[in-house]
Amino acid sequence: MTLSKLRYFLLQSGVAALALTSVSTVAQAIVVTPDSSVNSLTSALLGSGVTVTGSSLSGQQSGSAASSGTFTNDAGTYGIASGVVLSTGDVSGYGSGPNVSESTATLYGTVATQAQEALLDPISGGSFDHQDVTQLDITFDVDQSVSSIFFNVIFGSEEFPEFLGTQFIDAFGIYLNGVNIALFDDLPINVNHPDVMDLVGTELDGILDPTDGAGDPIMLFEGAVAAGSTGNTLTFILADSGDADLDSTVYISGFGSVNPGGGTPGGGNPVDPVQVSEPGSLALLGLGLFGLAAARRRIAKR
Repeated sequence: MTLSKLRYFLLQSGVAALALTSVSTVAQAIVVTPDSSVNSLTSALLGSGVTVTGSSLSGQQSGSAASSGTFTNDAGTYGIASGVVLSTGDVSGYGSGPNVSESTATLYGTVATQAQEALLDPISGGSFDHQDVTQLDITFDVDQSVSSIFFNVIFGSEEFPEFLGTQFIDAFGIYLNGVNIALFDDLPINVNHPDVMDLVGTELDGILDPTDGAGDPIMLFEGAVAAGSTGNTLTFILADSGDADLDSTVYISGFGSVNPGGGTPGGGNPVDPVQVSEPGSLALLGLGLFGLAAARRRIAKR
């Protein structure tokens, strides 16, 4: 655990304990079932027009904690349909309910592989060390009439707002045939995205709301494929950045050839991880200024 986060956890522990004693049990809308079976996960995602020919999962487990699972959402929290939930922590902590902790974390302590770092660096904005990676890989064919596939996504993080602008840039990507299609306003999906904000519904402290605070946090991503093509590759990847503290979580539904409706269309200029270079001096200067602001926020909370 990093020193800055240890201090913050100690400061907040009394507040979190008080909240836990005062919150009554509520009915669950998003109901999460931890699951490390890649077949279960792909089945929970799969829609029409797509045939899965192979899949693999690189996730985390420790005791009863697991970083992958499925979810149902009969009451419509955040408006997303049922599907798959991935986390850098324990997915069972991210069903519906009140946010009673500002520092939820499961520290598995595993580091990203070199191949995973190549995918994560472009979406977290720099050459940071990444940990507690959850990665779901799918190989698939599409029908002759299919030229696009779709996803609905909700991303949230416990890093918000205390560690914005620091090296703790937890991030999520969807690599379709090697190119990240999970962008919104030309920006990758990570905790530093300007549309991340406080939005009630789950334990997550911050949710990326593409409606600028209107409270509809579903992002709709579309990826182009060649009609009738075979051997397409798809990678969902999520990781902690900078350390293993504080979880980030993503809910995914609607993988198929039919637009699931709802949500704000994402997009932008896709990022090929092979072509991304080290961040320039201006980017590093900006990161330093954001880090200074975050440090000041932590001091103010003392």
